[in-house]
Amino acid sequence: MPNLNQSAVRGRRSFLALLGAGAAALAVAASTSLSAPAMAATTPVTDTGTDLAGWTTVVGDGIYAAAGQAPVNAADITTEHRGADSRLRSNILNRGIMAHNITYKPVVDASMMTLVHQASYSFQMPFVPSTAGGPRNAQTVEGGLFVWDGANTRYDYGTAFQWVLNPWDANFGKIRVWTGSSWSAAGYLKPDTAWHQVSFLVDPSGQRVELSIDGTQIPAPFSRTTKNGWGTEVAARLQAEAISLWPGSTATWGPQHEVLVKDWSWTRS
Repeated sequence: MPNLNQSAVRGRRSFLALLGAGAAALAVAASTSLSAPAMAATTPVTDTGTDLAGWTTVVGDGIYAAAGQAPVNAADITTEHRGADSRLRSNILNRGIMAHNITYKPVVDASMMTLVHQASYSFQMPFVPSTAGGPRNAQTVEGGLFVWDGANTRYDYGTAFQWVLNPWDANFGKIRVWTGSSWSAAGYLKPDTAWHQVSFLVDPSGQRVELSIDGTQIPAPFSRTTKNGWGTEVAARLQAEAISLWPGSTATWGPQHEVLVKDWSWTRS
């Protein structure tokens, strides 16, 4: 999965131990005809927006520079927040590169590993990639929901999809899912200019994810990804991504790529 540059183990073992202690307390209370204290409920928190204003945009790791081209950098990508939607753009200078725009919303808090995360947004390609070429083309559109446990396990947990949009690729239109180490085929979405909605569910403590596009469930594994050089915080993030077309090894020019994103929601409970 593309990288974002974001002590005793207390993970699932301690979580289960706490559940065991709670169950024992309830059993004692029942045997003595006492009322067990009510368990504290988590109040759901929901964030929403029409565009992605306030999100962070960075260069991801799905990048390439042809011979003689300067390395991909922040000047090669941008995200424009337009009120009704946000436009993620990659290779905006039309260089001989493949550029990777990751635009994401982070929430840094130790509680993120104990909560269930449900999120969604709508996305649209404003053009259909084609072997006829032109000023715009694409490699992929991607998106995901993850929780980084930098304090304990040092794994990045979650799920993500990849829509293959390179028109020269035999997998054009295929949907892939992130396994923790690679992308795996999971479905097909015909490349078009319609709006589509992706929905995610990530439950780190329950080791469970769900992923759907336009209401169709996509088989996706609960992924664990190792990250080098990441911090010690616990942080969740919802992200949308656009990778521009691979230009070839000797290219001096490359087309731009763009995807529109709107109407996002993220509930933590």
